[in-house]
Amino acid sequence: MIRERTIADLEFEQVLSLVRRHSLSEGGKEKISPSAFTSDESVIASRAARIEEILERIIEGKVSLSPFVSLSSLFETYERKVPDFDGHDIYLVSSFIAAANLLAAFEENDSLLSDELRSLGKEISSSLSPDGSVLETHPLLRPLYRALESERLRRQTYAQSFMAANSSLFQSGEAVYRNERIALPVKRERKSEVAGYVQGSSATGSTLFVEPFELVELNNKVVLAEDEIVRMKHKILSDLSRKVRNVITSLRELDSYAADFDFHYSFALFVKETRSSRVTFSSVINLENARHPLLFDKAVPISLSLGEGVRVVVLSGPNAGGKTVTMKTVALFSLLAQTCGFAPCDEGSSLPLFTSVYTDIGDGQSILENFSTFSSHMANVASICRVADEKSLVLLDEIGSGTDPAEGAALTDSILDYFKTKGSMLFITSHYSQVKMHAYSDKAMLNASMDFDESSSRPTFRVIAGLPGDSHAIATAKKMGLPPVIIKQAKESLSSSSSVASLISALNGKSRALDRKVSELSLEKKKLEAQIRKSEEKERELDEMRLRLQREGADELRVWMKDKRRELEHLVKDVSTGALTKEKTKAVRTFISSLEEKSSALDAEVDRQLEKANVDADRDFKPGDEVLCGSFSRRGIILRALGKGRYQVSIDSMKITLASSDLRPAPQEKKTTVSPFKSSTKMPALTLDLRGKTLAESLDAIAEEIEACLVHSASSFSIIHGYGNGILSQGIHAYLKKQKDVKDYYFANPEDGGMGKTYVLLQ
Repeated sequence: MIRERTIADLEFEQVLSLVRRHSLSEGGKEKISPSAFTSDESVIASRAARIEEILERIIEGKVSLSPFVSLSSLFETYERKVPDFDGHDIYLVSSFIAAANLLAAFEENDSLLSDELRSLGKEISSSLSPDGSVLETHPLLRPLYRALESERLRRQTYAQSFMAANSSLFQSGEAVYRNERIALPVKRERKSEVAGYVQGSSATGSTLFVEPFELVELNNKVVLAEDEIVRMKHKILSDLSRKVRNVITSLRELDSYAADFDFHYSFALFVKETRSSRVTFSSVINLENARHPLLFDKAVPISLSLGEGVRVVVLSGPNAGGKTVTMKTVALFSLLAQTCGFAPCDEGSSLPLFTSVYTDIGDGQSILENFSTFSSHMANVASICRVADEKSLVLLDEIGSGTDPAEGAALTDSILDYFKTKGSMLFITSHYSQVKMHAYSDKAMLNASMDFDESSSRPTFRVIAGLPGDSHAIATAKKMGLPPVIIKQAKESLSSSSSVASLISALNGKSRALDRKVSELSLEKKKLEAQIRKSEEKERELDEMRLRLQREGADELRVWMKDKRRELEHLVKDVSTGALTKEKTKAVRTFISSLEEKSSALDAEVDRQLEKANVDADRDFKPGDEVLCGSFSRRGIILRALGKGRYQVSIDSMKITLASSDLRPAPQEKKTTVSPFKSSTKMPALTLDLRGKTLAESLDAIAEEIEACLVHSASSFSIIHGYGNGILSQGIHAYLKKQKDVKDYYFANPEDGGMGKTYVLLQ
């Protein structure tokens, strides 16, 4: 069960309302609730598989579904044991069965509805109108309506004939309806001339409405015909009620099935709408391009990866930089993943399986309860401390704020240690430098920061794991319009205690350089691995060819030996029979000669193989030999022979295994001799400002600067290219990468220009 505060803090209900927009039934909507959160991985897997199945059918788009009406009123009437159902409730059963028929077609499951239910649905829809009344076209009512019309016609005919024959008796020439019966408007003074019942009189009393005795019988027959129709309608409704009552158990089961389907169907459409992916469960958090569903297209994708063993994450960075949104996204995605198995992130994302999620986010001060912001935080954190365990996810937002900074930081450090000891997964946001440094001292804790663009003084909402973030309070205050004198004084006051900010800047610079080096080494490793795979494949092909040739040679030799053995047998038989003739002697010599020729051919083949082996032997390498490796001719050193023509080679800092066919002796590197000379090359500028220049002009200037630095023994220079759209900096870096005289290059530290400036180191 998730706490109400957690649901509110994470806005989980608002996210679920996005899912409910797609629901087809009230039962499905009720199932889409925070109570669906579970830590049972088998249940989650079953839900996710069902959602994937439904999503596949939605994409196919073969059958469209319609909403399921609620049968709650019908079920309540059944529970009250009322004999007959309301006509409208009965009609809803046919609508429900029609929607279920579409569901059966959608799932290609004919057994979802019994023949009895299908037949009942058709019968109800052909018997009742949407308001629950029986249709006049019902087969049982048609003859009754014909009989009614017949009686009405006889009555009307009699009245018209009687009035036409006695027109002087009547006030007008038209009969009137009184109490749903026909009466004749007789003049008061002529009443005695018409035998019948008086139904009433006009307002003036001059006219009496008389029902002659013959007309009484005709009126009665019409009433009886109408009563028969009413009775038949009641019978039809009663029969339908009985049939509905007979299938009430099947309807309950179908209603339950529809609600369960609707739960998965709604999430399937949510997954499609938000481009969500299946989340796997592991011991580490790895979110790839996580997008908060309530931010829609405005969401900035968040990527966060925590190493094995990390249990505490300290998020720092500028105000309004996304710290709280980031940790809320992690927790919200845990709730979603443990509800439906999906979340709006890329494939490959994984999360631990939590049994509970606790939060302390926002200002909980209360005037009525005499609670300050700090007191409210502490009360909530205290309750979380009592119940959290190693399967809990805990989110604490600015927990030490609202009190003395030194005490708040010390208290926050202790809270980090407490939850780490309990084994809970803890996310916390903080601006305290002491808390950031405390996280550095423990392998189970990780600093993570929200990136900030120094040039625009705006957060980028990108998460940088492993580095603490600067609050950038002064930059934010300046942007908000604080007087320059305040900004200046604040900077001067900060300069004496800016060691943490300097540390952060230095770490950022080193991190970027390390990332670039790792990327380069990774690319080199992939190239070498590809070469190894190619060599191994080539060696396998040669082995297969060698084996095939050996088999073919053996087969050929076997056939030759068989023929020679047969020839020898015939020859021995001829020689041993009769006298030895000249022809027999010649045949023996020819046979011996063919053997000698075959032996000579085999000896020649052996000599050729030995010669090839001697050539290959010349390419044997010894540990310490310098060799050129592969098609790229990377220089390496033989470490040891592995046998069968394979060697372990050291290339840069990597050890790889290569076949002798991929190696060749490396030529001895020529030593350069230095002779004094006088150069007319201009002195290096050491700082090139290329802003405003085209890429071609910039590359020409860089080439001249490299030449000048090499001639005048300068080992480095810097390039100012600005931010712009990134085309200039990308083109410059691509050019520097290809220059053999360039040892390294990297962006400047933030305080020295950041990504608008590049340092170049020469060989």
